[in-house]
Amino acid sequence: MSFLVAEESQGAAQAHAIALLGATRKTPVDAARFDWLYRKNPDGEAVLWTVRDGKSGEMAGFTVALPRRVMVDGEVRVCWNGADFSMHPKFRTLGPAIKLRRAAREGVDAGRVDFLYAHPNERMAVVHARVGHLPVGRMFRYAKPLRIGPYLQTKVSSRFLAGILGAVGDRLVRLGARETWHRSTCEVGPRAGDRFDERYDRLFEQAAGCARVVGVRDARYLNWRYAENPLYETRVLEARDGGRLRAYLLYVVNDDTASIKDVFPPGDGAAVRDLIAGVIREGRRLGLRSASVTTLEGNPLDRHFAEFGFRLRPESSQMFAYAPPERPWREVVTDRQAWFLTVGDRDV
Repeated sequence: MSFLVAEESQGAAQAHAIALLGATRKTPVDAARFDWLYRKNPDGEAVLWTVRDGKSGEMAGFTVALPRRVMVDGEVRVCWNGADFSMHPKFRTLGPAIKLRRAAREGVDAGRVDFLYAHPNERMAVVHARVGHLPVGRMFRYAKPLRIGPYLQTKVSSRFLAGILGAVGDRLVRLGARETWHRSTCEVGPRAGDRFDERYDRLFEQAAGCARVVGVRDARYLNWRYAENPLYETRVLEARDGGRLRAYLLYVVNDDTASIKDVFPPGDGAAVRDLIAGVIREGRRLGLRSASVTTLEGNPLDRHFAEFGFRLRPESSQMFAYAPPERPWREVVTDRQAWFLTVGDRDV
């Protein structure tokens, strides 16, 4: 069986791509997601490659790269963030997948962007390695239970008794928890309004040097990635000092969990701790079961989350990056220690 790989326009591929995503994912995929993610990205429209059966022309699979502005040693560079990758079950062999991933690499080699990075699942990690993408590090998830009642219900046969023990246990846990006694250095509260404003531009300008490699987090990008996101509602906590924005935390409530997408900047440890305490308190107020955060190993935020009782969970994933050997920034963008990266920097 032969396969043909080509870059296609979004209009030509949209209907088949949406159908393929819907057939290979647990949650429905609609045109609103396609339009927002592929066409409205302020850093540029997505690039889409397809692989088709050489005889029938049927779409066997496709992949997408999302343009992303990234600061590398103080200079803005445009890269590709590897996003959707879908193969029809009947075409799931190594050959077509490698052809698709090689197409993205060839685009980087041709100078269309400066580099690429991606977060494949374990099955696709093999494909990335085969086409020459370099492993950067692992993404780890940390979590903190906010209520022990749900856990006790799995251990105690009587729901009535479990409820009583859970209520008492939750009070005792809160009494001894660091967030209960944490004294904030600044005001922590939700963002006013539903948009990211110029204060976020100023904050990123001031803190862009927090790492050698850091994705641009200006208001234009944040509004697209979070405020205009049709997939979920992002909640924003701000740490403010006399009206000045010092730091922020972004999270999504999903399946009884506060899933933290991003905290920035990492260098203001006092404000970061204020925000972590704030999101835990808000999670308990909402009656959530847990809070979690996922970061690239070695992230400076990790130690602050550990202070508040977040513990490592078993699930993890690999991050890859690629730049041609002759590019002077290759060494830094493939160095885990150079990156500041949270789950919010991944594809959606």
